[in-house]
Amino acid sequence: MTERPVTVVGTGTGAPLPKDVLAGAELVVGGRRHLDAVRLADGVERVVLGALAPALDTIAEYVAKDRRVVVLASGDPGFFGIVRVLAERFGAERLDVRAGVSSVAAAFARLGLTWDDAVVVSAHGREPHTAVN
Repeated sequence: MTERPVTVVGTGTGAPLPKDVLAGAELVVGGRRHLDAVRLADGVERVVLGALAPALDTIAEYVAKDRRVVVLASGDPGFFGIVRVLAERFGAERLDVRAGVSSVAAAFARLGLTWDDAVVVSAHGREPHTAVN
């Protein structure tokens, strides 16, 4: 089996997608805007993220058959992103994570501010009261 069958790539903050990242991919998973932004070779299956469970099941089918999967995510997929879920399901050692710039880093950079002392929480896909607390 391929050592790292799932490549997770952070996109969407202005940096170009590495040219080699989609080469050999048989399944590409991501939000509609991420998938619309890339050109896929003929025969590459795509899964638009909505409900996460069916997408994870499809990824599992490909991984079980040693087929290469690419997951497109926003910014840094390890910063309140999909890496946690993928690592829990498939093992962190099976992921090739290529982080982009997180939305928090991009926001602070655009404002010209440091963020070494920032406390960051996320309510995206979570109960808002958890973030507020």
